[in-house]
Amino acid sequence: MIGLIQGAIHTDFLLPLTAQTREDFEFVDIPQGAEWLSVGWGAREFYTTVGTYADLSAGAIWRAISGDSGVMRFEPVGQFTPPMTISLKAAEYDMLRATILADTLSEQPIARGLLAPSDSYFAAEGRFSIINTCNQWISRTLRRAGLPFGGWTPTTLAVRVSLALH
Repeated sequence: MIGLIQGAIHTDFLLPLTAQTREDFEFVDIPQGAEWLSVGWGAREFYTTVGTYADLSAGAIWRAISGDSGVMRFEPVGQFTPPMTISLKAAEYDMLRATILADTLSEQPIARGLLAPSDSYFAAEGRFSIINTCNQWISRTLRRAGLPFGGWTPTTLAVRVSLALH
């Protein structure tokens, strides 16, 4: 089982920190007490310059709308009950991890501790835009792992609807 966690405009995966997940993502510096690994994909400028919505600049908004380099954000999380879950077979979870790793272009962080003290940011595959959002990455990643999921889920609501339908 994996989790999904959402804010107003963004969805992250919550991966259970099994021994294999810890090994696959050892470059993230996961502390012993962590039980989950939050994983998200987004626009580089937005992710690396916006601590809160009050920090939004016109430049970050424009880059997110028109196109920006992708970035992966990882954050170890302690004990937590995910608000939304998806049951996966072992092979599907293996493929999900492999897909996320394939989208992470480097094991060298470009930043750390921006939105939370223990988060890390890494260059990622793809370009973020208003058409290719973080929520769309969630559905694309699930489909690449062999799960049925919506074809276009640009918003958090679209992710929730697709989760309910599949």
